[in-house]
Amino acid sequence: MNRALISCIGLLSALAIVQPAVADEPPSKPKRQRAAAPERAAPAPQRAAPTQATNWSGGQVGGSNGVSSVNNNFVEPGAYICPPGSSFGSNCFETPFSFSGHPVSYTIGPFVGYRLQFGNFVVGIEGDASYKKGESSLSQSSSTSLVVSSGSGTGAFSSSFLRTDQFSGSVKQGWDYSIRGRLGTLITPWSLLYLTGGVAFGEISGTFAYTGTLYNCFASSGCSTSAAGTASTAVSWNDTRVGGTVGAGWETEIAPGWKARAEYRYTDFGSYTKTFNLSTACSSCAAPSSGVSIDLKESFHTFRIGLGFDL
Repeated sequence: MNRALISCIGLLSALAIVQPAVADEPPSKPKRQRAAAPERAAPAPQRAAPTQATNWSGGQVGGSNGVSSVNNNFVEPGAYICPPGSSFGSNCFETPFSFSGHPVSYTIGPFVGYRLQFGNFVVGIEGDASYKKGESSLSQSSSTSLVVSSGSGTGAFSSSFLRTDQFSGSVKQGWDYSIRGRLGTLITPWSLLYLTGGVAFGEISGTFAYTGTLYNCFASSGCSTSAAGTASTAVSWNDTRVGGTVGAGWETEIAPGWKARAEYRYTDFGSYTKTFNLSTACSSCAAPSSGVSIDLKESFHTFRIGLGFDL
């Protein structure tokens, strides 16, 4: 019993000593709470990238150059001289003379126009002038033996002749002009695809010279060196033809106010005929003066590049 009492007294004494020590300890600091992550701000709406405004309305002047492939067709089916007693198409014929050519020429010239823009569509009118030199020519010589029979029975006889024909001809396309409408669509604010067409004017010049000479021929001595008859002409012309032109192109802005272009066009002046007289020196020729009839057909293809300035 004494042991139990002593144990209880010892336990109480220990508690009495420990309690004030625990009370003197500083209170433990509470654990720091993690700061809440700030909410992310919503991204600001992005502004659309500004588009460059290009105005296709207004006037324009400029120049272009390129190459022209010219189609020249020249046919002369009518110059001849026939000896006495003969008839054309029976025992006297024409020597054909014709040629064609496709010369390629450098071309250069100015243009001026006005355009209006309606949304993505651009309409306008334009005029231009271009110089080129597309020339084709031919020289030709030939000789033909002609036999003319006359009479019948024992009184029949025949006469022999030699006819020489000398031809030369040329045709050239020079200046051309056009007044055209243009209709295009913008594939970007800075690039235009367009069609163009209208009326064209072309300078077409040419020359033609012909000399047909008849010589009497004899079985014993051959042909005479003196002419029995001649037919000749030497002419030239310079015309302005009216035709049509169509094409397509691409135009783009390369700097404010400056636009580059590339364009293809086909121009056709159609078919027409030039007629001239022959000067004949022949006392008894069957068809001393056939006249000259020249059939022409002229057109050309052109590819150009150019530079224009907005007014």
